[in-house]
Amino acid sequence: MFSRRSRRARLASALASLWVLGAPAIAGAAGEKDAEAMRLHNQAMDDDYLSVEFDKAEKKLKDALKKCDKNACSKQVVGKLHIALGTVYGGGNKLRQARAEFVLALQADPKAALIDALTTTELAQAFKEAQKEAQAAGKAPRDGGKATKAAAGDVPHTPVAEQAVNTPVPVYVEIPEEIDASKATLRYKPFGSPKWKSLEMKRIEGGFGVEIPCEDVTTTGDIRYFVILRDEAGDPVGTAGSMQAPHRVPIKNEIEQEPSLPGQEPPRRCAAKEDCPPGLPGCPEAGGQRGDKTWGAACEATEECQSGLACVNGTCEQGSDEGGGASKGKGKGNRNVVGVSGQLDLLLVRSTDYVCSGSDAAYACFHPGGDGRQFYGEPADLEGTNGVKGGLSLAGWRVMLSYDRQLFSDLSLLLGVRVGFAFGGSPSSKNAPNPWTDEAGNDLQNPHLQALSFLPLHAELRATYFLLGDRIVEKGGFRPYAFASPIGLAQVNASVPVDVCDRRTEEGDLVRTSSSNRCLANTRYVENLDAYQITGRNFSALGAGVVYGITQNFGVSAEMKVMLMWPTLGLVLAPTVSPVFAF
Repeated sequence: MFSRRSRRARLASALASLWVLGAPAIAGAAGEKDAEAMRLHNQAMDDDYLSVEFDKAEKKLKDALKKCDKNACSKQVVGKLHIALGTVYGGGNKLRQARAEFVLALQADPKAALIDALTTTELAQAFKEAQKEAQAAGKAPRDGGKATKAAAGDVPHTPVAEQAVNTPVPVYVEIPEEIDASKATLRYKPFGSPKWKSLEMKRIEGGFGVEIPCEDVTTTGDIRYFVILRDEAGDPVGTAGSMQAPHRVPIKNEIEQEPSLPGQEPPRRCAAKEDCPPGLPGCPEAGGQRGDKTWGAACEATEECQSGLACVNGTCEQGSDEGGGASKGKGKGNRNVVGVSGQLDLLLVRSTDYVCSGSDAAYACFHPGGDGRQFYGEPADLEGTNGVKGGLSLAGWRVMLSYDRQLFSDLSLLLGVRVGFAFGGSPSSKNAPNPWTDEAGNDLQNPHLQALSFLPLHAELRATYFLLGDRIVEKGGFRPYAFASPIGLAQVNASVPVDVCDRRTEEGDLVRTSSSNRCLANTRYVENLDAYQITGRNFSALGAGVVYGITQNFGVSAEMKVMLMWPTLGLVLAPTVSPVFAF
């Protein structure tokens, strides 16, 4: 219980109080602007950087360095500011600027060290290069690098001594009377996690408390955390620990005493997760015996790294490889993808005249009603008839099965096929063209050709390239992609309603009537013919889409495809939605 502190806890509290009382004198001796500069430093790194607001963090750090002009800050503080600014540049992939800041840090303070919680392989390499550059000028020691830091902050705080695996971790911060805090935020980093998480703390007695949930206490190792106190306006008024020097709680399989929040029972142990990450302490080993390579060492497989580390992008790092076993390179996840697609066909109909005259092979006209009766008449050349205006027209829809295979584990290039069936299109012609007769009753050649039946089959070859990562499906993540279909088999036919003044009867004879208010003499009015633009039966296509992962294996893709139909030309826009399964 927090109310029954051990002798060790009382001693730590006393030492913390002495530190708080002595801090102003020490700060004054070290540098008159140290406190102001470090306040900006902590806001930049604990708030802005963790929120991925690199621009804000950079501005605060530069403002802090300005305050340190003319030796207003100690060398140690100047070194920390340059290290933090270099870390921010590294987060934005500006490694050259990061290295320059590290050089300035080492020149100000030869013992300057990287921020342990934010160190990456790239930053570690940039720091090594900065060390060499500073050593050449005689400013940095050869053993500089990472330093173990004690937890710091404005508010004295004693973390619980330990907690058991799969049990919530209670965190309680007692607020001194001189600090007017209205809310508190806990930022914590589970062992093996690459990211910091946040929890809003609740008021408990004379402070704030919260429990780190079971899902983040699944392995042995240290949980690191710090607390930010804010006033009603949301401005920081104090901290207990910091991201650079956090408090730590060891997570063990067995503990001597169960901790709890003030006035509450100790939290109950949760059921162990079945998906305990292989390779971390407290979890089953994957792939047998583990190697002895430490953090940052080059690797090809997770088994080469020490327990608790995984081979990520060729380097031993904290975490577990996503496949649950050996990591044989950069490729992670599943390499086969199947899906069922639903696609709409939107044909770009071109503007043209004489669509029902039989002179344009790309058009065939049918009587309304869907009974397949094709129009074989002789439309009169009358404005406002026998022509269509261009635009998108719904041609139908199709259902397809898909299969794609990732060719190389370290390249997100897939080859695949689509096979399906189309619904809609033009009707099958039920009647052959009748011959026309002239004034004397002699037979004439009918220029119309009987339309071929619509091809409902769909088949295509496809090459797909996934962007922003080498996983095809990732839980809670978006994976954009681009694709090309060099050749496919399909037909897309769309209709537009057309009116004509026909010189012929349906039998092919000349019409003998007087004129009407709609048509000329010796013509008959035929209304709402379906003028189908015929395209295909082959196509090539380009497009782009995105997959959203619902689980690590199942997701939903949405894409837009542009199909160029040939040899009978046409342009089709085809939005597609598809559930996909990776294995």
